[in-house]
Amino acid sequence: MDFIAYAIENKNEVKRMKKMKRILSLVLVLVMAAGLAACGGGGTSGAGSSTPAEPAGSQGSGEGYELTMWLFQDWTVGTAAEIFNTWADEYIAQHPEVKSITFVGKPDTEIVSGFMAGGSLPDMFAIQFLNGKRIVESANILNLQPYYDAAPEEYKNALNADAMKDLMTNPEGTCWGLPFTANCQLLYRNLTVLEACGVDTSKRPKTLDELLEQFAAVQENGYDVLPNLTASDWVTSAFVCGNPDLKVGWENGETTITAEALEPGYELLKEVGQYSAAYTFLDQAATDAFTSDKLAFTVHGPFLNPNLEAAAQENSNFKYDAIPMPSQVAGGPYSASYGNEWLGVVDSKDQGRNDAAAGFLMYITDTEQMKTFCREMGRPVMNNDAMDEIANDPESPWLLSVCNEIVNNCVNQAVPFRCDMMWETGCADSMFGLWDGSLTDAKAAAEDSIAMINENA
Repeated sequence: MDFIAYAIENKNEVKRMKKMKRILSLVLVLVMAAGLAACGGGGTSGAGSSTPAEPAGSQGSGEGYELTMWLFQDWTVGTAAEIFNTWADEYIAQHPEVKSITFVGKPDTEIVSGFMAGGSLPDMFAIQFLNGKRIVESANILNLQPYYDAAPEEYKNALNADAMKDLMTNPEGTCWGLPFTANCQLLYRNLTVLEACGVDTSKRPKTLDELLEQFAAVQENGYDVLPNLTASDWVTSAFVCGNPDLKVGWENGETTITAEALEPGYELLKEVGQYSAAYTFLDQAATDAFTSDKLAFTVHGPFLNPNLEAAAQENSNFKYDAIPMPSQVAGGPYSASYGNEWLGVVDSKDQGRNDAAAGFLMYITDTEQMKTFCREMGRPVMNNDAMDEIANDPESPWLLSVCNEIVNNCVNQAVPFRCDMMWETGCADSMFGLWDGSLTDAKAAAEDSIAMINENA
């Protein structure tokens, strides 16, 4: 499809089209990369640079811009690094004004702290939506609205509408960036354990009450049911999210979530806690127990799956799957929340440099590039055309279709660009207390949670 290099000629950002180039999509990459983001940093480079990253925003003595992009650590190794470097090579081949694109891997916490500290910043970056407010308040982020407005309708229609609404409505007329990937909680099931306990694994539980019945059957048969989930408010909150009355939003400086919508989930947490094992879901002991047929369930993100696939290859007797956490009511939203990541540009005050950076982000978020990332990384993406095609492809990673199903039927983990934190974080103390039994009054705990969200957001 046609892409455009744009220019903004004055302080009022009056837009005009400068030139049009056709970019050819050539991406061919290998197999799925794995793992959570780890501490430390590192860089990988596209064409024109094989050295460690220079300070962000630098331009070498040769012709062309030397662009730098901060990425999550796990996107700068393995297959993800190959994908990004291939994209950089393709883009540079069509844009002689760009000499190199260097990718620097950082944990998400370091990306946020880097922006909040100021100093040397990259030309481009990736970050979670939930950190959007911190980022745009800490740095001069380029408004991509003129670029987006002038883009072909085919491109705009493919981008996830909900994600674009978050990026474009605070304030109106501002587009902070472009949506990229998504994640959600999954209920992983050890099929061998469940079948030994008499559970029919060919059918998903329709409600959380049905799931609790399976928990009881597992416990009666002497297996561990579920790890302790209180190491993460994001994971624990899965049991709270499946209420049709839970409306995640932000109006007049307060959350739209009500205590009444939290209370049923809080009552469930009181029941779930009794099935908790001694180890947390983040402990290696949990993964070991699950892959050795001692643990029936675990709640985790899609990033756990590569470890489970590796275990299944080593042990043919290990059988598992992953399904959506069922709703509190039959036919309701899944008991899960989705988070997503976006890409943005730091305003360099150099029009040509801004155009080059914005053009690269538009290129890699186009459908063909997003299909590659979705397929090869096994990650949900915020390009609907790409996601729908790959998720429905029988040759694609099986977990994609499950993630796509969940993301399209669950609540958001945050109110991006309006609230400084995940709403689950404001509920953490109450959720953990109900889980471990130190709190018993679900109604009072729900009310305290709402106050905590409003006070700390």
